[in-house]
Amino acid sequence: MICVNAQGCGSSLISRALPRLVTAIFVTIASVGTFAGGIWGVAGIGGAIILFLATWVIDKRWPKPDTSLALLAIATSVFMMINSLYSIDPALSWFDWERLVGVFIPFILLSSPAIVAHANSRPLFPALAIAAFVGAAALGLELDLGGALLHLVKGAKAALTEYNRGMSYIVMLAFPVMAWLWISGRRRFILPFILVLLIPASLTESRSAKLALIVGLSITLMASFWPLLIRWGLMALTVLFCGWPFAARAFFLAHHGWLTHIPPSWHERVEIWDYMSYRIMEKPFFGWGIGVSKRLDFINPHGALYIFARGPEPHPHNVMTQLWVEMGLPGLALGLAFAALTLGKTGRMDRSLVPFALGAWAAAYCISLVAYNFWSDSLFAAFALVGLAFSLLQDKNTKARS
Repeated sequence: MICVNAQGCGSSLISRALPRLVTAIFVTIASVGTFAGGIWGVAGIGGAIILFLATWVIDKRWPKPDTSLALLAIATSVFMMINSLYSIDPALSWFDWERLVGVFIPFILLSSPAIVAHANSRPLFPALAIAAFVGAAALGLELDLGGALLHLVKGAKAALTEYNRGMSYIVMLAFPVMAWLWISGRRRFILPFILVLLIPASLTESRSAKLALIVGLSITLMASFWPLLIRWGLMALTVLFCGWPFAARAFFLAHHGWLTHIPPSWHERVEIWDYMSYRIMEKPFFGWGIGVSKRLDFINPHGALYIFARGPEPHPHNVMTQLWVEMGLPGLALGLAFAALTLGKTGRMDRSLVPFALGAWAAAYCISLVAYNFWSDSLFAAFALVGLAFSLLQDKNTKARS
């Protein structure tokens, strides 16, 4: 057949290529991304931009993102810009603001229903499930061998902790995989998949990933019986966890001797949360500035008692603490709004997907509470790509009923 309309043929070609690109993105993060967490950022940001432009070409109009998410992202970006003006390190805060605006925009684009409609394909989730099986098994083998591949590539001194981020993200991605196995009639594969996932989870040095997997699976099970109660319970806990740094301070002061009985990484976190609680109270309303956690005083008032926190830490290892210490009460309010918005969206999914979506949400929140810098590109990519996976599953269910 000869194409007489170049523009129409171009749109048709892009329309066929777009689902394959989405499949390639998910297969990549589920396999290679299990070993290299940074790939999630590249795949997420680059993929979001390409999907947006491709959908624009196909539909001949720009794809509108989810209104509520877009408004929240705009409000957050505006406040971050204002926050940068009175930061204790304006240059650092301004740099982080510019970087985060660039991160927010592509990920908000992935919420567009038009992109979801064009991105779906029949091979996507079978390929993703296979990639996740293989990726988890391969990482388990690598960890069991003591990081043979890691040492071959990066040298004998490379630490197994380099796999922590990828392991954490694959835990989140496991929940849409399990959801697809459930709704597609392949439920007998869920338990083997969990058992395979438990191999790297048991061997990883990331206690955050272990905890996130246990919490996520527990929430999924409970939400199968009481979805509404679990959703409201998660929101109530999110509000309660605003007091996390002050609870850590109370624990540090009342049970300091107990800290010797917990792993050093967690001991260090308690010390971080202790001094961060004092920095919060010094500037509770508007915070110290985006990204300046690493500049804050760690000595007063208990620095002499610290064993592991011997200098300013790069970030607070807790999303609620980071939002409050850097952005003050408005930052905390924006974080709670994001939690409420995303939890509310899980309630509008098909009932068969809700338990898995709540499990993924709980796992993601768990990781945010105890692990990484909340402003990490790859962490936002993981949130966005897992959210996209559930949107694609919801789209499949909707089309199957029509």
